[in-house]
Amino acid sequence: MTKRFACFSAAAFAVACLCSVALAQAGADDTKFSTLYKFDAPAATTFTSPLGSQPDTLPALGRDGAVYGMTSVGGKYGNGVIYRFDLQSHQYTVLHTFSAKDANGDNEDGATPGMAVTRGPDDVFYGMASFGGQNGSGTVFEFTPSGKFTVLHTFSALDANGHNQDGAYPLRAMIIGNDGNLHGTTRTGGPNTCLFTHGCGVAWVIDGKGNFTVVHAFTADEGHAASLLQGIDGYLYGCAVWPATSLPPGPLPSGILYWMAPSGQVFQVLYRFSQTNASGENMDGADCYEPLVETRPGVFYGAAFRGGSNGNGVVFRYSLWNPGVVEVVHDFSAVNSAGQNWDGAGPGGRLAVGRHGRLYSNTEAGGENGNGVVYSPPGRRPLRGRAHFQRNQSNNRSQ
Repeated sequence: MTKRFACFSAAAFAVACLCSVALAQAGADDTKFSTLYKFDAPAATTFTSPLGSQPDTLPALGRDGAVYGMTSVGGKYGNGVIYRFDLQSHQYTVLHTFSAKDANGDNEDGATPGMAVTRGPDDVFYGMASFGGQNGSGTVFEFTPSGKFTVLHTFSALDANGHNQDGAYPLRAMIIGNDGNLHGTTRTGGPNTCLFTHGCGVAWVIDGKGNFTVVHAFTADEGHAASLLQGIDGYLYGCAVWPATSLPPGPLPSGILYWMAPSGQVFQVLYRFSQTNASGENMDGADCYEPLVETRPGVFYGAAFRGGSNGNGVVFRYSLWNPGVVEVVHDFSAVNSAGQNWDGAGPGGRLAVGRHGRLYSNTEAGGENGNGVVYSPPGRRPLRGRAHFQRNQSNNRSQ
């Protein structure tokens, strides 16, 4: 393979699964992909399943070597579960089932848990539920390896204009800062007005005593809050999407990169992605949802789900030493009428740093079978091998 963008082999699977990919330094024949556990499909109308379904979250590895994660639906009430998977015995255990919602969408613990589990230094795990809770606006919670579950914060109810003081509907991952506090964002709510749901979202912190504080309320000029990363310098970096006060006649604005002090007292827009055309194309990408990755001090990589010269997203680099400039590292290629290409489309997965500083992630569409690829963008050590996920029935994504 001569291209410096590598896609790795994957065995086919018909349902969502836990899987592992072992990458060897030789060729594609030495790349191993194994299915560890298959989740059952949920019931068509109630979204229930005994053990959870659709694990649309990034799991975390515990000190005990087990995998801890969440499913977005399934469980007895269809609102998701928290699970533990033992890598040695392959035993799957449900630690917590999110409770039933009432007619108003409220419950005690939350529903539809968000995109990632975060492991704390004391081996307590943290997560967010995008919906449910006593006000239907979501929750922040913690749980232990034994399954003890505690709600840390319940987001308040939205008014008729979609506003509140503390935000609503948290979706992306939270982080544990250098100060030991939990930091996160909500995608909507807050006091300021953006398009669609009105509230632009907030950045928040929960300290060691459990006190919840909003440190920044996003504005229409900044967009809906998406992700957070704490940089090596101690400051917070992230993305926000769709900065606008009303629905434009054409495509939505593409979003921003921002820098913020953990206290929220300083906030600065580092870069504004260019507007896409009617086909969703631009030169630098659009809709960066997942956290950035800092590969060396002041140098960040990220993935934009849409945009690029083919509208299928890009991987980009931003350097504090070259302010105001985004460099496109990889521009995902056009797909044919069957939704196929060589490198994937819609890079919706979080970038992860592997051995020797290589980056890895996945796309949600494209590839030889139209159902996504696992990829590594250009770097110092191009890895050979490529293969692609087989076609599934749907590539729909709800952001």
